[in-house]
Amino acid sequence: MTWIDWVVVAASLVFVTFVGLWFTKRASGSAEDFFVGGRSVPWWLAGTSILATSFASDTPLHTTRMIRESGLAGAWFYWSGIFSMIVVAFLFAPLWRRSGVVTDNELMELRYTGKPAAMLRGGMAIYKTLFLEILTMAWVTLGMTKIIKVIMDLPDTVALPLLGAVPSEIAVVVALILMTMAFTAASGFWGVVATDFIEFCIAMVGAVVLSVVAISKVGGIDKLKEGLAASELGPSATDMLPDFSGERFTFLAMGVFLGVQWWANAGIDGSGQRAQRFLSCKDERHAIAAGIWGLAVQWLIRSWPWYLAALASVILYPDMVDHESVYPKMIADLLPVGVKGLMVASFISAFVSTITSHYNLTASYAVNDVYRRFMVKGRSAKHYVSASRWATVLIAGLAGVLALLLPSVLDAFRFKMELMAGLGLVYVLRWFWWRVNAWTEIAALGASIVSAVGLKTFMESSPETAANDSALRLLLVVTISAIAAIGTALLTKPEPMEKLQEFFVRVRPPGVWGPVAAGTGFESKHIPPKTWAHMGAALVFILAGMTGIGKVCLAEPALGLGLLAVSTVCGVWLLRSVFGGYTAEPVVDSDGV
Repeated sequence: MTWIDWVVVAASLVFVTFVGLWFTKRASGSAEDFFVGGRSVPWWLAGTSILATSFASDTPLHTTRMIRESGLAGAWFYWSGIFSMIVVAFLFAPLWRRSGVVTDNELMELRYTGKPAAMLRGGMAIYKTLFLEILTMAWVTLGMTKIIKVIMDLPDTVALPLLGAVPSEIAVVVALILMTMAFTAASGFWGVVATDFIEFCIAMVGAVVLSVVAISKVGGIDKLKEGLAASELGPSATDMLPDFSGERFTFLAMGVFLGVQWWANAGIDGSGQRAQRFLSCKDERHAIAAGIWGLAVQWLIRSWPWYLAALASVILYPDMVDHESVYPKMIADLLPVGVKGLMVASFISAFVSTITSHYNLTASYAVNDVYRRFMVKGRSAKHYVSASRWATVLIAGLAGVLALLLPSVLDAFRFKMELMAGLGLVYVLRWFWWRVNAWTEIAALGASIVSAVGLKTFMESSPETAANDSALRLLLVVTISAIAAIGTALLTKPEPMEKLQEFFVRVRPPGVWGPVAAGTGFESKHIPPKTWAHMGAALVFILAGMTGIGKVCLAEPALGLGLLAVSTVCGVWLLRSVFGGYTAEPVVDSDGV
């Protein structure tokens, strides 16, 4: 990197930091201001923040590894998420906004009652804070550490003033943690989402530039296809449908991706950072729009630059063993002066966007669901804002320590999915079936953790069968947890009718609520046919659009343009139908409980 590159990096960081710190005062009023932006965030900003949070610096790393190992069809590991994002946008986004809670864990005491509900809320908050979210932040930090080491060509140790020789991984991790935790602790949620927008734009520019340069280095699309056909991936490398004749893909893996993985996860109802964005929106109409915006941009725009660069890397770096270091290697080798600085800035932007979002979300669990709920009650709003800032600092430190211990970004990503796979079914049922109680969730969580850890411990995997083995483990975790959850729901008493009616009146969910709805003045309704039509149109809109863009990029314009025409028709109808006469329900907001 030259001084010009460093000037580009420094300028982007200064600008983003200034924007974030501008919102410091806005985050200081209350816990609601700090964690959900005072519920005043517009749909386009909330939707872009959802995108930016999932566009981490590690994402192109494990995406590149997946494509290099399995070809373009390996992306079905990610594409299965299209189904869940559609369901979240049209079914769950308005329910979250009506709930008016501050965190997704707080919903547990809105839906359930008594000691089991309190135990579930506090226990899940601790589990997410000390393990799941820390794990996510650790692999994001690990990904950025790999990028910096490769681009800057750092040695194994670096000399630091007063400290002497320090392992370069430790030096990079500490620098990243210090840079991001102070920013998040000061600016709160508004600072996070405002900078998310800027950082996403910078990151997208960098991703597009690298993909164009990488394709040009291999001689264009035709040479890319020729080179891939002669590689270990073979002629099917650019096929979007998998080849089941080898070991890379089996019908089991594809069946799990399409039939199980998309709903068998704790995010199927939008829990986590997406729920935080929906809860921050002005109303449920803005929440739905945020979900649709995030869905469209993620699958139609965001991912293809990574896929193309990853395919080009198979030809440019055929013998590189560490697939997760290939993407930063391309940045270091292929980009000219100035552009390289822009690309590094885009990676730092992606990292900052994701890590600060997770810092803020995890601090909300620690403060709103543990500290404020169980430990220190009835203090001033400023006290809890201060506690939130200190929680951010502690969480950042824990994530940095774990980042030094993780072996692989993709392996950590897969393990987290397996750990939470058993919660997907019960997270859906709690909104739509009145019989689900706190013990149902506790049973599902316990079964999911025990079975996932046990299977991971005793099932060995090779790199060639890793995807299929992960799919099998996920299927087993889902089956075991579903039996435990449904059995518990049927064998234990439901929540008290008064509590169920309170939840039903506030959220007004569709589904099986007949006994509860009686006497509330509201009807128990099924999911409206129009909502099903919206979800169907959204599926065609995304799949046709995503495939069409891919075909155009891979020099198959006739089919690509035809698919894009179909996608456009569905998209236009969807926008007019959803926003033409949608009436938002009234909501009752909480400032945390």
